[in-house]
Amino acid sequence: MFNEKIKPPLVLTLICLIACGLLVAAYEATYTDTTGVITDKLTAGLTELYGSAEGFEMLKNDDGTVLTYEGVTSVLWDGENAAFEITADGYSTGGLHVLIGVAPGGAVNGVSIMTIGETPGLGTKVQNPEFLNQFKGVRYSDTVTEEAAPVKAKAVWGTKSQIKDLEMEKQLEGSSASGFTLDAVTGATYSSNGMYTAVRTALSAYENMGMDVYFAPTLGHKENPVSIIDSEETIPITDTEEMKGADE
Repeated sequence: MFNEKIKPPLVLTLICLIACGLLVAAYEATYTDTTGVITDKLTAGLTELYGSAEGFEMLKNDDGTVLTYEGVTSVLWDGENAAFEITADGYSTGGLHVLIGVAPGGAVNGVSIMTIGETPGLGTKVQNPEFLNQFKGVRYSDTVTEEAAPVKAKAVWGTKSQIKDLEMEKQLEGSSASGFTLDAVTGATYSSNGMYTAVRTALSAYENMGMDVYFAPTLGHKENPVSIIDSEETIPITDTEEMKGADE
């Protein structure tokens, strides 16, 4: 009697609960706001970066839509300091949802982790202060290399994972020649490089928007830089191809 009338509904209920739980978790991990409202997560990130979210607003285009660039979900500013909301690929696609602060002068003020979907105990180590603090003070010029894109391996024997590791090694070697050397988390190359890419994306956006000029407090105004730039122009950001092996 139990197996015929009670067990099937119980099993179905359990399946529905698990499915709902997974949907909620996926939503929380991937949701980004596009309404122009500064969410609780953004407020918490701004507070972590600058001590307070007071005075910050989200930049918008002339038609009222949220200003975005390739790789940049939103830009927040208070007339002096800027913060870039970015979702970057680590070991997981879109596994790094971060807010990167850039102070007047174009140097990184800090990195706040909003959500992280990397491998627990491995890729998640990129949220540790010891790793994130290395980005403080880094400028766009420190990330510019002669080989901005990863070197594509040619005539190299090996697995896709080994070739990918070689490409990342070449990319990170290139960064040291420009004034910044990434101290990657051991065993979490993809996550580390993803965070580096996110920082470089923010700094590139800051440079291309000419934010130094319009955020300078000595100018005595807070003109929205969106009104003087081509809002349809996107900032070219180098993306790496997905060739992941079994391990980070």
